[in-house]
Amino acid sequence: MLLQDVRTILKKECSIRDESKLLIGVSGGPDSVCLLDILSQLPYEIVVGHLNHNLRPSSSEEMDFVEKLAEKYKCKFIGKSSNILEISRERKIGIEEAARKERYHFLFNSAEDENARALLVAHQADDQIETLLENLIRGAGFEGMTGMKVKSFSEFNLEIPLVRPLLKTWRDEILKYCQSHHLEFRIDETNQSIDHTRSSIRNHLIPELSHHNPNIKSTLLRTQQVLAEDFDFLRESIATSMKDIKLSIKKNAVELDLKEFKKLPVSLQRLVVKNIFEKYFFGQEIVRFSNIEYARKMFTRELKRTTLLISNQLFIYTTGEKGVLAKNSEGRLEGNRPRILHKMTMVVKSGKYPINENWELEIEESPKELMGVDYYKNQDVFTAYFDEAMINESLSIRTWIKGDRFQPLGMNGESIKLSDYWINRKISPMARNDWPLILSEGKIIWVPGLHQNHETRITKKTQKIIILRMKYKPEGQ
Repeated sequence: MLLQDVRTILKKECSIRDESKLLIGVSGGPDSVCLLDILSQLPYEIVVGHLNHNLRPSSSEEMDFVEKLAEKYKCKFIGKSSNILEISRERKIGIEEAARKERYHFLFNSAEDENARALLVAHQADDQIETLLENLIRGAGFEGMTGMKVKSFSEFNLEIPLVRPLLKTWRDEILKYCQSHHLEFRIDETNQSIDHTRSSIRNHLIPELSHHNPNIKSTLLRTQQVLAEDFDFLRESIATSMKDIKLSIKKNAVELDLKEFKKLPVSLQRLVVKNIFEKYFFGQEIVRFSNIEYARKMFTRELKRTTLLISNQLFIYTTGEKGVLAKNSEGRLEGNRPRILHKMTMVVKSGKYPINENWELEIEESPKELMGVDYYKNQDVFTAYFDEAMINESLSIRTWIKGDRFQPLGMNGESIKLSDYWINRKISPMARNDWPLILSEGKIIWVPGLHQNHETRITKKTQKIIILRMKYKPEGQ
């Protein structure tokens, strides 16, 4: 039965002809071992790919096991060993994300080298449910609830399809197949841990939901399939909306028309922002709903801010009737950052103080109890909140000088040479020369657009807050 199901999916849903060369990613677990055994009975030329993540003591043994498995089925074997921990540190991404990216890069590169018709992986129905719940927990929005597809294309390769023949098959069915066919496989011991989100969903959340609805997995799978069909209908509307907002692609940046964006229904605004994020900045990484909503509200002027930093990858700002999304910290250097022409001094008093013809410093005073949670939910890189008791009655603004030191928030009070700080933040020498620094009693308390000082942060003892905002004023305003 399972054999025929896979045969039908490959032939009818994925249009894969007999005798085609296929590359299959085999981890050594029951799912991929089952799929390999089924494929060996079908009229295809199979190549086995395996990436050793080196994350567990058993990793090398698993690679040897998969290589022998390929030999058993008379398949070509392609293996690679990677240091995922090192890759994770170098790229400053999570271990699971680093492993996923490295694995798909390896498998697609191998598929391309082998002229394979498709890359097959062994995701199954339980994986689909876990993905659905994981996306729901992370707040991934409508599209994130549509789940994985049997056949799709990814950021890793736009020509070779990614095929999941077991996506409609439950884990229990796969285990029964392995048992009835006496298939040996390996178990990843981390699958039983609740330390990782995915494992916690599998071993804790789903069993708990099953107490309330014994058919919860079937219910969730049916919901996912309906949402996927609904979203297919929305794709045309998204494409039309991308044209309506006059999307303009420039070097390291994307621009859109704010007036046209505001005309879109809220649901389409969110989908358009998510589409831009994924297509031009984040690829297949999960984009958090909160980031989509911050950007959407900024473009509709619901948020009274002109700048927004989304992680270290994306800098967003508005200028006139244009919304701009720019890559990395250098994006803010493309004409839309504060510059100072000469040293200035001002009293710490509510008001607006011009910095140059396009920028001003706004000062606001507020009792802490009136601020709510704004100060620690702040995502505007040109707004900073200070303990009034920790700064002087006057502030000075100047550019950096040799010997300057700074205590960035988040470094537990440790200071760093500002020259080293510039390098760490990848700020070009040209930009450093006119970047404004805010000082109190000769000490740098804020580098606008980057960090504020550790000592001046809001604490439990804070009674009064001083808010500093660098605000951009478009020409003519």
